[in-house]
Order: sequence, then structure tokens, then C-alpha cells
Amino acid sequence: MFWKKNTADAAVATGGEAAKAKKATPKDLVTEQINAVEPGKEITYRLGEIYVKPFISVARNSQGKKFTVYQDSKDEAGNPSGKRGKFWDANEAKDIASWLIERNGTVYKG
Repeated sequence: MFWKKNTADAAVATGGEAAKAKKATPKDLVTEQINAVEPGKEITYRLGEIYVKPFISVARNSQGKKFTVYQDSKDEAGNPSGKRGKFWDANEAKDIASWLIERNGTVYKG
């Protein structure tokens, strides 16, 4: 009948109960990490062993572009050497996260 609402059909049509929660991908997790950085602070990632400059630091800016990405080489002990150079600027953490995931980037805790 026209005046009765079928709740099962309505749930399927709107994606109610039948819809599952989206699982967080590694890209989503890295994007959240980068977005959680406070202005003036930075987070460092280590890329895979094949890279000459394996340390990537993402700094949150208070002016201009939202993030600045720096590249750093490693010293004899395998830690960042401190001779870093500016790599690029970005407004979207998602772009940086994609780049890091493609290169097996993990958070560096030194």
C-alpha cells in the first residue's frame, strides 16, 4: 500500500543498517598523523633502505602553504645527519601521505 513505509527497503535505499563502516587504510592513518602535527612542529618518517636520503620531515607551517617537506640523509650511525634540504610545499596531507606510502615510509622515533 502507498501509505505504509517498508523499513527494510528504506534501510537498503539509504544505506542505513546494511552499510558497513569504512576501514581506515594506511594512507588514511598517515594523513591523520600529519594533520595532527601542531603549527611550528614536525614529524619525521624513514623511507626504505634503497633511498640515499631516507629521512623525510613534514613541518606544519603557520603561514603560507600548510606543510613543508624536508629531505635528510643519514649519518654513520643511521640517524638523520642534520643537513636537510627543502623538498616541496603542500596544502594537503593526503598528497604527502600517498608519496610516503609508495616509498614504504614509517614514523622515525630517534
